[in-house]
Amino acid sequence: MMREDDMVWEVAAMTCTFSFFFGLTCWNLHSILLARREEFGHNHALFTLLSILCTALLIFLFEYLLSLLPYEPLQFPGASGLRKYFSTAFRGLLISSFYYFIIYHLHIQKLKQQHLLEIEQLKQVKLEASLSSLKEQLSPHFLFNTLNTLSSISQEEYVKEYVEELANVYRYLLKHNKMDTLTLREELDFIDSYLYIIKTRMEGAIDVQINIQQSQMGKLIPPMTLQILIENAIKHNVASVSKPLQVLITDSELGFLTVSNNFHPKKFTQPSTGIGLENVQQRYQLLFGQSIYIEKTDAFFTVKMPIVS
Repeated sequence: MMREDDMVWEVAAMTCTFSFFFGLTCWNLHSILLARREEFGHNHALFTLLSILCTALLIFLFEYLLSLLPYEPLQFPGASGLRKYFSTAFRGLLISSFYYFIIYHLHIQKLKQQHLLEIEQLKQVKLEASLSSLKEQLSPHFLFNTLNTLSSISQEEYVKEYVEELANVYRYLLKHNKMDTLTLREELDFIDSYLYIIKTRMEGAIDVQINIQQSQMGKLIPPMTLQILIENAIKHNVASVSKPLQVLITDSELGFLTVSNNFHPKKFTQPSTGIGLENVQQRYQLLFGQSIYIEKTDAFFTVKMPIVS
C-alpha cells in the first residue's frame, strides 16, 4: 500500500513534469502567433486578445485532461462543478496573459535590435555612395559656372537646350544625393532631362515610354532608381537604329512600378561601375522593408518595385 508521503512526492513530480511541458507548449504557441502578428495589420489589440484566448483555451483543455488523472495535479481540490471550471478557465487566462506579455516584450526588443541594425546598414550604404560620389564630383560652383559660360558663348539653340538639360541633371544629383526618398514626380522630372541627354547621344537607338497614372505621382521612391535601371539596360543590351532598345516604365494595379526592356544582351560588356540592382534592392529593403522583383525571359528583362505611400 502506497504511503501518504510517497503520494505527495508523486503528485509533486507529476505536477512539475506537466507544468514544464505545459509552459513550453504555451511559449511556443505564443511565439508562433506573434510571428503572424503583421497579418492583422494595425489591429494589434484584436490580435492580442485572440492570442491570449487561444492559448487560454489550450490551457483549459490541458487541465481538463489532467483532471482525468488519479491525483488531479494543478486542480482546485476544494472546488466542484461550474466553480471548478470557472476557476480553471480564469487561471488559464492569467497564465496565458503572463506568457504573452513576456514573449511580446522579447519580440519588441528583437524588432528594435533589427531596426537598429537596418539603420546601421543604411548608413553604411549611404556612406559608400557618398564616398563614390565625392571621388567623381567636380566642384559644384565650378561645374555650373562652366555650363553657364558654355551656354552664353554658344549661338546654337540646340546646344543651349542641351546645356540646360545637363545642368538640370547635375542640379538634381547635388540636391538629392543625401536624401533617402523623394516623390515619383520629382524622379520623373529628372528622368526627362536625363533621357534628353541619352537620346541626343543615341538618337533612334533607344525608345523610352513612360505610362504612369497621376494618382501615383506623390508616392515615394529612392533617388536615381529609374536612372540606374535605364542605365543598366543601356549598358548590357545591344542598342542600334535597326535594333532599338525599348524601355517601358509603367505602374500596375497590383501596386508595382515596373521598368521593362527588350532583352538583347551584348556579347561583351564592360565591368559594372555603378551601384546597380543590388543597391536598389538594399535601399528598398532598408527604407521600406520590401523587396524588388526581377524577371528575365528570352525576350524581356523586367524589374518590379513596390509603390510606397
